[in-house]
Amino acid sequence: MLKRILTATVLTALAWAPAAAQDQALVKKGQDLTVKNKCSMCHTLAGKGGKISKPLDGVADRHDAAALRRILTDPAKEFPDAKIKMPKVAWATGEVDAVIAYVQTLKAVPGK
Repeated sequence: MLKRILTATVLTALAWAPAAAQDQALVKKGQDLTVKNKCSMCHTLAGKGGKISKPLDGVADRHDAAALRRILTDPAKEFPDAKIKMPKVAWATGEVDAVIAYVQTLKAVPGK
């Protein structure tokens, strides 16, 4: 009985390990894309960066993944009255998912 429980536990852990590694890779890719696209020139990310626009720290508390996708793919449409326009990026397949995965990990900075 104990052997079955241990086997089931190990198999469950092994099944989750590739998914966790895949998620980590997606988050890292998203982080790299925010650097490449210079998002921190206007937004704070992980407590650092610009203050021209709203921080991306805690953005997942303000917007769900679908809203983030709309913002990333057509920012002018989502914020037509913005004084400073977020540039539209020609994202490659999967890049929006990566950026969303990354910004969803950013927690709001207290007092900011």
